[in-house]
Amino acid sequence: ANTVRRQPQRSEPVQQDQRQTQAAAPKVAPAREPVGPAVFSALRAEDSALLSARLSPASQSLRSFSELDGPLRISLAYAARMPQQTPALVRPTGSLTWAQLRITLEELLLILPRLDSEPQLLSERFVWYELAPRPLVTGYFSPEIDASAERAPGYEYPLYAPPPDPKQYDRRAVDVDGALAGRGLELAWLRNPADAFLLQTEGGGVLRYRDGSTRGVHFAATNGFDFRGLGQILLDSGVLPKERLGRENVRTWCAENPARALSLMTANRSYVYFRFTEAASEGSLGKPLTPLVSLATDPGLLPLGTVVALDVPMPAAAPQPTLRGLALAQDAGADIRGVRLDLYLGRGERAERLESGMRAQATLHLLVSKSALRAK
Repeated sequence: ANTVRRQPQRSEPVQQDQRQTQAAAPKVAPAREPVGPAVFSALRAEDSALLSARLSPASQSLRSFSELDGPLRISLAYAARMPQQTPALVRPTGSLTWAQLRITLEELLLILPRLDSEPQLLSERFVWYELAPRPLVTGYFSPEIDASAERAPGYEYPLYAPPPDPKQYDRRAVDVDGALAGRGLELAWLRNPADAFLLQTEGGGVLRYRDGSTRGVHFAATNGFDFRGLGQILLDSGVLPKERLGRENVRTWCAENPARALSLMTANRSYVYFRFTEAASEGSLGKPLTPLVSLATDPGLLPLGTVVALDVPMPAAAPQPTLRGLALAQDAGADIRGVRLDLYLGRGERAERLESGMRAQATLHLLVSKSALRAK
């Protein structure tokens, strides 16, 4: 690192204009950017009943649906703070207010303890709206980065808090010209220029200090320029061939050529600043993210707080080959636009392995409670 008030007996589509997206390079499967306008269409009750029975908390590394209680309360608190009669999402064929989203979350929390034994409650009490075209799902994670609280030998690359006017500086001004040096904005010092770039790419992570302690950092501000990936920069410059653009190869090259790396990185004028957090991860709701549950979305497609049923193939390193579960829109990102989702995968090396292979098209259903649809 910002849904529809429909009558359940009707199945008119809810449409959205397709927005331009900026995808990462393909990692595993030939999943493509969706083409055409986004449409939500209500399923028949018998179809949603079949899908309800297929949901598996285990596919999200959860022991029970009940473990969604905490994440759901985060979404509910957000929805309850919003102006209740204001639409959370508007479509030509209808809209969903924040009050209706709140009611949906309240009802899901109410039945959550029963879902392990009675998954059919999800079809009995909620309308399922299928999204077409199928969304592209990628992943993101919280990297763990070696750091020092003070500048020290081997720790030469600063991670900055935002200056008073973040938009005044581009990457060259900060990293090459030293425009912020000595102003007391350094949060920490890192070993490799690629580490700061990785934290900026992922929107945050965990600093691992020399004494063994850790501390979370999260996006605080940006200068507003478009973001350009480091791998593409190194490929375009001829530094590394396509087959050597894996994260470790990139990191090794940057460690061996730090001055050249910083110079090449200026092709990405975007610069992200950070703040310390209590948790290892924090989404746009200002609360911790839940691995394999929290989604970063385009709020124009799925407002923050939305509940969806997600069915998506997973990389080989995942607990199960397919994730079939309830997911929550709890984050947003500058490059998450249109029919595109980013699934939070957790922290550390295991999550990083998942992220490197996470690129697939999913089946997604927006869940809205029937009682919310009846509310005015």
